[in-house]
Amino acid sequence: MKKTMQKIKIGIFMGILLLPSLLWYGIRLISPETYARLDYDLGEKTQVAFPEKFDPKDYTRKLEEYYNDNVPFRSQMISLRQKLSGLLERGYTGYLRDRLARLLYGDEAEGFFAPQTVGDIVLLGRHDWLFYTGDDSISYYRGTNLLEEEQMRYNMSLMEQLQELCDERGIRLQFLLLPNKELVYYEYMPSYTIENQTRRTETFVDYVEQHSDIHIVYPLRELWQAKENWQTYHRYDTHWNHAGAFIGTQELYRALDMPITDLSSLEVTQCDVSTSDLMILGGLDATQYPVEYDYAVNYRPEVTLTNVSGDKLPSGTYYAESDCGNGQSLVFIGDSFRCFMIDYLVKDFSSSIITYRETSDYRTDYPEEVVRGIRNADVLVVEAVDRYDSRLYPAIQKLIEILQTETD
Repeated sequence: MKKTMQKIKIGIFMGILLLPSLLWYGIRLISPETYARLDYDLGEKTQVAFPEKFDPKDYTRKLEEYYNDNVPFRSQMISLRQKLSGLLERGYTGYLRDRLARLLYGDEAEGFFAPQTVGDIVLLGRHDWLFYTGDDSISYYRGTNLLEEEQMRYNMSLMEQLQELCDERGIRLQFLLLPNKELVYYEYMPSYTIENQTRRTETFVDYVEQHSDIHIVYPLRELWQAKENWQTYHRYDTHWNHAGAFIGTQELYRALDMPITDLSSLEVTQCDVSTSDLMILGGLDATQYPVEYDYAVNYRPEVTLTNVSGDKLPSGTYYAESDCGNGQSLVFIGDSFRCFMIDYLVKDFSSSIITYRETSDYRTDYPEEVVRGIRNADVLVVEAVDRYDSRLYPAIQKLIEILQTETD
């Protein structure tokens, strides 16, 4: 009897292992159309090769890795898992979390929203908002990473050096720092203890403006105010959207004494979002979340662009000329937040070079055409978002080298 039960158990186990493969190849044989719809191509999708050499030390591990990567119905099971995880997560955050908090900690826990991450770097926020926890973003939010005065003084000295070189050449220099999404949409953040209400960038901006003539644009309050009428950051991505980028661009123009345009005076329509990186990084099922929209801003349609080249990707360089008539050349050096500003910037300068701050390993080896553009610019903008502020200063050092090289 015992041997019979063992055979049955072995048979059930082998059936569990073999049935998916038999069913999979049965579908392939009987109904190629259905097989094609399942979108499974072993030759293209597998990343793990079948272990051809037998090594008793790790053969079973390699075999397991191969099977995990090539298991039939893999993409369907992943999708099902994401849907199930999404349903469970929404049930927990929507109905159980607050009740459990009150049960454990009493009525004073009302409104408490415990931090929870998925995919290691995606933070689940209130009302289905997602936030990024990488690059020390939570320290920026909590105000626990303020700069020491010595470091602020050194950073400011680099800004002053670059300012002096730009003044000698007649280049209008403007520094632009942008707030992390967590600081703008703080109301959707989980419950964290805020150590300093004035965070790292605000503290540094105040220090610089108290101890030098350098002016830094940091449009935190403007983005706060704009929330009354516009969503300014993506719900499922760490970047700002087209409305936020437009408001930030106008604050840059205000500092440069350029004409300002109110977003509400333009034709603005809803459009599909072009990015939802946090959804992907967290492995979340988009069907379990409300649909998000971006804005299409009809800005200066009368301006024509010419000699356009390059791309608007985060690591790319974009070149354009326009017939806007101001006769000014712009060089804009920044991170991925600059990408949504491009459509506005290129229509307000006769020529524009908009490029990534780093090429690789935080280096700043710009192409020769960018170097020439820097030396001959009328306006030079150097930008960084909060969490990348430390990368701003190697870029400033490189700009100092570029402007010193030709004059020495």
